[in-house]
Amino acid sequence: MPIAKLKNVTLSYHEYGDKHLPTVVMIMGLGMSSASWPPELIRNLVKKGLRVITFDNRDVGKSQYFPTDKNFQSTALAIGRALLRLPVKAPYRLEHMAMDLIELLDYLNVDAAHLVGVSMGGMIAQVTATIHPSRVKSLTSIMSASGNPRTGTGKIKTIYSLFLQPEKTDSQEGLKEHYKKLFNVLKSPKYDYPREESENLFSRLSEEPFNEKAVERQLLAILASGDRSSQLSRLTIPTLVIHGEDDPLLPLAAGKEVADLISNSKLKVMPLMGHDLPPIHYEQLATDIAKHVWDSEN
Repeated sequence: MPIAKLKNVTLSYHEYGDKHLPTVVMIMGLGMSSASWPPELIRNLVKKGLRVITFDNRDVGKSQYFPTDKNFQSTALAIGRALLRLPVKAPYRLEHMAMDLIELLDYLNVDAAHLVGVSMGGMIAQVTATIHPSRVKSLTSIMSASGNPRTGTGKIKTIYSLFLQPEKTDSQEGLKEHYKKLFNVLKSPKYDYPREESENLFSRLSEEPFNEKAVERQLLAILASGDRSSQLSRLTIPTLVIHGEDDPLLPLAAGKEVADLISNSKLKVMPLMGHDLPPIHYEQLATDIAKHVWDSEN
């Protein structure tokens, strides 16, 4: 992947499709690199006449990793403070990750783009739209939330799964087993991935670096940014909210709240979808995203 050495961060990225077509920037979630994006979904978006840019957020994949200051709070304490709506200290916030994206757009000479983010990526897209609305043509927020702890708290078992560490971080097989366990908790209990698709996904992910502290720093960024409901309520950017019916991490109520907060938004509820991008929905997701982008262009 190409590397962009920006003012405040170094990011790895990839481009697909014709640069003269509408640009869609896809932002991945907590602890996941851009390798998590299903290649078929990207191909479908390109087939529908879009230019697609994926990138690794700071602290993941082949992008820049940041140090952890010992003065920052433990993750458990930070979660407790966030639930009580108390301030959380973090090495950086979602706002810094949004500025990373703006710097990448500048680097690639993109004046404005259509943002598609999943989970934490959806939050980064939301924040980007609130602080730099002129750079965002449309927003697609997938299985994401507003930061409101009342609606954005999922099952304890699922939250706990985020903190499970691979038994063998130095081997590809060890990382594969880790991601298998994680996705079994995150996916809908009503849907099983085709074996070939799941093996391809776990293989892609296991080839990427894994850094426990980096995942914690990203989670602290989410918690430190707090409840963004008031900012979202002021957005007027065309917004598509997509959420899984069976999401165990960020419940459907979280997606509905985002759609309710943003005035110019539409909600699409996906059956057989948890906190993941199941293969059964690749074509539908591409169709919905592409239609939203083209509607926003016209």
